Amino acid sequence: MKQNQFKLYPALLIALFMVMTGCNKDFEREIPNKTYTDSVSIAFGNPKVLLLIADGARGISVRDARTPVISSLLRNSIYSWNSLADDENPESGTNWTDLLTGVKASKHGVIGDDFSKSQFQDYPLIFSRIKAAKPNAKIVSFAATPMFSEKLNAGVDVSKTPGNDEGVKAGIVNSLKTDTASFIVGQFKEIGEAGAEHGYDVSKPQYKAAIQRFDTEVGEMLEALKSRPNYANESWLVVVVSNNGGTYQIPVEQDDKTVFSNPKVNTFTIIYNPKYSVRILNKPFLGNKYNGVGVRLHGNVNDGVRATALNSELFNFGDKTPFSVELKLKKNPGPSGNYRYSWPSVIGKRPQWAGGWPTKGWVIYLENNNWHLNIRTDKVADQVLGGSISDGNWNTLAFVRSNEGGRIIITTYTDGKENNKRDVTDWGDFDSNEPLTLGVLAGDGHGIMDGTVSDVRIWKVALPASVISQFSCDTEIDENHPFFDYLLGYWPCTDGSGNVFKDKGAAGSDFKIQGNYEWAKFSDLMCAPSASDFGATVPRNMDMTTQLLSWLRIPVQESWKLDGRVWLDQ
Repeated sequence: MKQNQFKLYPALLIALFMVMTGCNKDFEREIPNKTYTDSVSIAFGNPKVLLLIADGARGISVRDARTPVISSLLRNSIYSWNSLADDENPESGTNWTDLLTGVKASKHGVIGDDFSKSQFQDYPLIFSRIKAAKPNAKIVSFAATPMFSEKLNAGVDVSKTPGNDEGVKAGIVNSLKTDTASFIVGQFKEIGEAGAEHGYDVSKPQYKAAIQRFDTEVGEMLEALKSRPNYANESWLVVVVSNNGGTYQIPVEQDDKTVFSNPKVNTFTIIYNPKYSVRILNKPFLGNKYNGVGVRLHGNVNDGVRATALNSELFNFGDKTPFSVELKLKKNPGPSGNYRYSWPSVIGKRPQWAGGWPTKGWVIYLENNNWHLNIRTDKVADQVLGGSISDGNWNTLAFVRSNEGGRIIITTYTDGKENNKRDVTDWGDFDSNEPLTLGVLAGDGHGIMDGTVSDVRIWKVALPASVISQFSCDTEIDENHPFFDYLLGYWPCTDGSGNVFKDKGAAGSDFKIQGNYEWAKFSDLMCAPSASDFGATVPRNMDMTTQLLSWLRIPVQESWKLDGRVWLDQ
């Protein structure tokens, strides 16, 4: 036996040698033949940052200005002409602070140009974070606007306010020629000033000229940067961004009614390093067109436009019967001129929708940019959070009551995506003898609805999540739907004439339209993302702090609760 073992060993050794040499050949094919060094400053460079902020430079206008210097950076940049400022607070103060803290206004507390409630102790500026990690790092700031220097200088070694863009450029050029700074920031104001006076569009000669002057200034700063004696051993990240856009009436055909059509928040972002590959970050697919004719639901309970359904007892389901409700909603701008709402009802079945939720039944209502399902039973007054919905386009809202393992569960969905689940087993029924109502319900303490509802469906079955997802963005339904036989009520609400929304479901319970209504054509996007969903698709101001800390090799701590992300050139 031992003899056989000794005879096997040479064969095993030969086989092992062949495997090892084969692996080496594979590695030779995969690893490029380059010379590397372990020196950090040469292999990775000495990381430094030049951050240039152009106030009021609308991204699309900068793109269309065909600026030679900025355009020359693109081949080695991560860039977007459709990046976003804060859509709720497009003013400079909020967006400078977004850029330099890495968090939203709800955290840093700077609303518009009001710094009185800033939360810099909890969400400090990037300068302070750099100093905490690298105490010897030198940071210099040049600003054309005094407020920038006065309010955003914590952690800065040198802060100067030349007062105009030429002075900011000159200060940065001189600093690049003579200084050892690791982080240089410049804030420029004159594009925004030209926009405020003449219009924020490249078709306005004064605005275009301001963009072109800024481009020339960027060229002079880059020339000074590349002329540094030790430039070859440094690794500079050059970031050129606008903090916001500005008011301009864009052509109707370009208005997709998403945040991307809001000129106030349209910015540009260029993240440049000569070793980068090009990466273009365009705005995402925004949904399909939904064309039809509908009725705008708006106003109060006495003289507004709303609709009530007959035979409402058919839509009571006790405390255990599974059922599902789906509808499509398009919000219009509300009383405050924006799309944020304060608790108006969209659809409900209860005698009153008021503060304290005093009456039994259910209602879908709007709060800020979200929707909620509110329920009142004999035992409980509670609600289930829905999701965030887009501005001026169509979204599908749904809730399902199901029996899961003997427990009664309510699940909410927006555009087919699950939002939240609640166990309501012990809540009891929320039946009501009041009519099913679209639009405003009686009561006080809530805002007024202004929007259009369509494609309302009530099912006497708990639709599975996969079915909700598959059909949520369809704009009509037929016998091919796997649960068509369970469709109790179906109101397309796109009849085009008459005083009712016809029920094409089994219940035959038409909605009667009340108030001074009119039928009007619509052509808008279906299942368009909400503004809060765009962070994964294009850069936002709050991304810059995270991006720059990553470049400077400063680890971001989870406890910092930053809202931004890092963009890679791949």
